[in-house]
Formats: sequence, C-alpha cells, structure tokens
Amino acid sequence: MTCPAAPLPGSPELRTSGDTAWRDRYLAVGEIVGRGATLSGPVLTGQSACVDQLFTVDAERLARLAAAAADGGPDAELVGRVLDRVVAGRGGELVGRRPGAADRLRALLGAPDRRQVGGTGPQAAWALAVVGAPSVLALQDRSEQQLEVIDTRVGLCSGREVVPAGDVRPAGTPTKDPHLILECVPGVGAGPVSVRRATRIIVRFGNEPVECDDAFAAVSPTVSGVRAGLLSGLNGIAEHDAAAVRYLSELDRRWRGSGLAVVHHELAEYRSPAHLAAAVDLRLGTSLGLSLSELTALAGSGAVAPRARDVAVRAGVDRVVVHADDWVLAVHRAGAQPPVLALLAGSLLAAGRAAAGRPTAELAPPPAATYADDRPSDGRVDREWCAVAVPAPYLHRPSATVGLGDTFVAGLLLADSLP
Repeated sequence: MTCPAAPLPGSPELRTSGDTAWRDRYLAVGEIVGRGATLSGPVLTGQSACVDQLFTVDAERLARLAAAAADGGPDAELVGRVLDRVVAGRGGELVGRRPGAADRLRALLGAPDRRQVGGTGPQAAWALAVVGAPSVLALQDRSEQQLEVIDTRVGLCSGREVVPAGDVRPAGTPTKDPHLILECVPGVGAGPVSVRRATRIIVRFGNEPVECDDAFAAVSPTVSGVRAGLLSGLNGIAEHDAAAVRYLSELDRRWRGSGLAVVHHELAEYRSPAHLAAAVDLRLGTSLGLSLSELTALAGSGAVAPRARDVAVRAGVDRVVVHADDWVLAVHRAGAQPPVLALLAGSLLAAGRAAAGRPTAELAPPPAATYADDRPSDGRVDREWCAVAVPAPYLHRPSATVGLGDTFVAGLLLADSLP
C-alpha cells in the first residue's frame, strides 16, 4: 500500500524548501484556523491542573541559585540539578520532595514575575479560548487560586451541563503547591554559570493528583459536536495511584464509545524511563504525542520515523506525533489521510505563543521565524505505516518557552475538530 499524498495549504509540494514558501503555507493555515475556530467542535481537555509561578532567570537570580547550590543547605542538591539544566540548555521538570522546599525556593527567587495556569489540559484550553475555539476542561480543584488563572471562556462541567469557567463559584482549597517555572534567556550569566539556550525548567513539589472530575466524566461523552479529546497528567501521580489510571482509562473507554474520532494521549517528562514506558503500555487513546527527548527515552536513538512507528505499535494507536524544536512529525497508518493540517496548526499556535510569551490570536507565523530543511524524511515506514514531517516556525530568541508543547497540542486537536 502506498502512502497517500499529503495535502498542503498554499502548495501542492510538501518538500519544497525555503522560508518564503513555508511562511506562505503557514499563512494559509492561519486563514483556515481563523475561519473555522469558532465553528469547531469542542475539544475535551484534562486531566492535570495547577498554578504556575513564572520567574525570568536574570543575572541576580542566577547568582542566588549558584550560591544556594554551593552552600550545602537542605535544597543544595535540588538547586544544583536546576543549574545543571541551565548550563546544559535542557528544559523539563524536576521534583523537590524535602519538606519546606517550595517556600525556601520561592524565597530565594523572590516575587514571581507573573502567574498563569499550568497543566497540559488547562494550557491547551487557554490557547483554544484565545483563538475563539470551544473546549471543556476536567477540573476537580475549584479553589479560588486555581479558578482565577483559568480563562473565563473555558467550559467546565457543573451538574449535568457545561458552563463558562467565569460563571463557576470558587470552593475548597488548593490540592497542590504552585509550580515554579524558571525561564532561561540566552546570554545571561553569573560567574562560571551562563545560559546558552532559551528554555524553561519546571520545579514541582511532590506527587500531584489527576483531576478526577466526576461531572466531567459523566458529561463529556455527551457534549454535542465533539471530535477530539485529550488525556494527560499521569506523569505527576504517585507510583501506585490506581484510581488515577482507572479514571483516565474509563474516560478513554467512554469517549471512544461515544464516537470521538481522536483521543489523544500526550506524554510528558516522567521520573524515569520505566515510568514513561508504563504510561505508554496503558494503551490509552487513538493518538499519542511526545517530545523528541521522550521518544529517545522510549525507543533509543536512530531514524525518527521507525522509532515512532515502534512506539505506535506498542501503544496500540493510529498515529504518533513527535515534536522537536524546529520540526514536527507524525507516523500514521498507511491509507489514512496524513495529518498535515494538524501538524501545521499546532506549530502555528506554538510559534505565536513563543513570540508573544502567551497564547495569542495572531494566526500568522512570526516574521523572525526560520524553517528547517534538515528534518526527518516523509514517506513509507513499512507496509502498514507512513510518516510526514514539516518544519515548525522556529524563533532563536523566543519571548517565552513555557507552554509551547501544550499550545501545539491545542492546535493539533483544533485541526482535528474543524468543520
């Protein structure tokens, strides 16, 4: 079986290179998304939520971190791991487990530069709301602190109906500590420590529950017009949290039973490769998303498409989407329509956020973006699987890097939900 041709807005030829050609294609995608967002089916999102406190790492903060790593105090080891990532230019997530670590690290960093919603589902819902697309979010934590960072246009389940988050009355207390997000800007230095790559480092404190929102579980399979749903959040749970696994597995079963075309399971940074593999082996959803580093942790090194195919077979899904800094790739079943529009829409929304520092309704690629010719090959992987890859609009000096993967997922599922 041959791989079907990949339809591409703005050009019939996918491999045509050049920044101008790709910018034109992304402009065409922006027009498609702009016309269709308000008419799209609601995207179901979840199942982790938190408050993010964001800190830009300037020279003063970097010096304080370096001193804390060297002083032998109770958080020296955690801060040392943060600095290791700063120097290596490697983002991701770290967990602090010592009692009082959250308060001590916040005191070290000073007041946050801003606060916003955290978690894959809420960040995706925020990005969708900004472009006018509907969504319904799983949210068990209805505390004032959590609700005040949720976009008021996002749908929440109340009783047997979906209402705007802005209409929900706060109740209860927060179920987890805020995450500390360190945004690193190239060129900043303090003594021997310097930032060489724009990235973000997330520090959270202890295990975190999945948002087991019973109203969402009951109502979401009945929402009219839904074509796509998002599963996420297993990376934060305790090792033997069977209730969280049951909740997501039951959502998956109900959504598929209600006819959702796409149930997308987005992975994240797990505490170990074994835990990452265990999440894949749950075989949730029909689509799986992961970063290039997560793919390497699962399937080793080598050509991207065959490794992604191996993960697809292991996970029992119809497609795997791999997102890197400057390209995205999907491996899909031969005979299925290549998800080119979904890859482009996700990349466009993520690039807009990288330029603006937050989700934006601007649906044109940033003028300073470049487009990589060096990306994985398209075409047949084997008799049953095909691959398609596109360059993402890449900014060498983004305004922010936090939430880019979550915003990519928002665009991916929005494209799956367009009329």
